[in-house]
Amino acid sequence: MAQPKWDATQLAVLDAAVTCAEQVGFGAMTTRRVAELAGVNEVTIFRRFGSKAGLVAAAFEREAATIASSVGDYTGDLRADLLRMVASIWDATGRRKNVLPTILSELANNDELRSAATYSIGEVGRVAGILARYQNEGALIEEPPLQAYASLVGPLVYLGIVSRLLPEPPTVNLEAHVSHYLQGRAQKETR
Repeated sequence: MAQPKWDATQLAVLDAAVTCAEQVGFGAMTTRRVAELAGVNEVTIFRRFGSKAGLVAAAFEREAATIASSVGDYTGDLRADLLRMVASIWDATGRRKNVLPTILSELANNDELRSAATYSIGEVGRVAGILARYQNEGALIEEPPLQAYASLVGPLVYLGIVSRLLPEPPTVNLEAHVSHYLQGRAQKETR
């Protein structure tokens, strides 16, 4: 996924949209409130993004592109690829830990949000495809690629979300996380 070219105004609006969603949720988010937070006129949002749905989609597109850029592509080095995957997800979870619960709670009932989430789902599919390639090469055990992905990043997403509730956020050793993942999923000859 190529990184879209966002100008400073668009970036300010996208950041404001995430902040607004953290505060009131996507369903209650208004372009007027986003404009206030971004310090722009509401008309600017409509000129740049077309609609609230377009704005939400752009926010998801931006995040998916950021993750795709840091995950990168298949390299043939299983451990390095897994480390990039988990580092990227841990970073994204840290950046978005306040909005993730909102996304998860509204996704099932918000058509705009579900439509915008296709960017994220596309990135999940791409990364699961990298895991599937390692499975096909015999480096990882065979299992549904989405399950392999969930097993790899699910614990990190969970920790990121619950860390908001803890007095002290957990420290995570990503190298150890990947090692534990490989202990359970690598073929014996690749451990």
